[in-house]
Amino acid sequence: MIESHNIDKPAYWDSRYRSDEADWDMGTPTPAFEDLLDSKKLEPGTALVLGCGKGYDALLFAQRGFDVTAIDFSSEAIVHARVLAEQNGVKINFVQEDLFDYSLDVMDEFNYVIEYVTYCAIDPARRAEFASMAASVLKPGGQLVGLFFPLDNHSGGPPFAVSMDEVHRLFGRKLELVSVEAPPRSVTPRKGRELMTIWKKK
Repeated sequence: MIESHNIDKPAYWDSRYRSDEADWDMGTPTPAFEDLLDSKKLEPGTALVLGCGKGYDALLFAQRGFDVTAIDFSSEAIVHARVLAEQNGVKINFVQEDLFDYSLDVMDEFNYVIEYVTYCAIDPARRAEFASMAASVLKPGGQLVGLFFPLDNHSGGPPFAVSMDEVHRLFGRKLELVSVEAPPRSVTPRKGRELMTIWKKK
């Protein structure tokens, strides 16, 4: 049974993992990220994977030559992610910490920030703070790779509905939009409900 519905606390997310109710977890790397890396549009560098979950995308970027730091405040998620990396013989720096706290110590540190289904999972009241945090940890000229989902108007959450108007307004304060497109591949329930964006730190 899931513990108290406080999405700002790791206990809620730990309960979701333990109860096998992590329905955002696909069990594989994100197809859109696989296609992006196949395109060679990103040169390997330091990358911070936000809300890494069980670590599939962190593993993907590490296998493609990126120096990956992956953060999640759920101990259950980090345990799974560490095992996955070890099973694949890949080195990843895993951090079990609240990303809002972690960001205070890593200003201008990363070439890339990777975002998928974390923005839609946090309290919507903290979205401006999230956008500012993502920009702050990037080096000058660094890039945010954000796959934003779910682009709809449903009520409740998580996941909480995402508006691209809001995304442009919040992230555009400190980042410049480089590209936006509907990914050619999405998992079936998310087809047509997500957009791949790349932003550059001003």
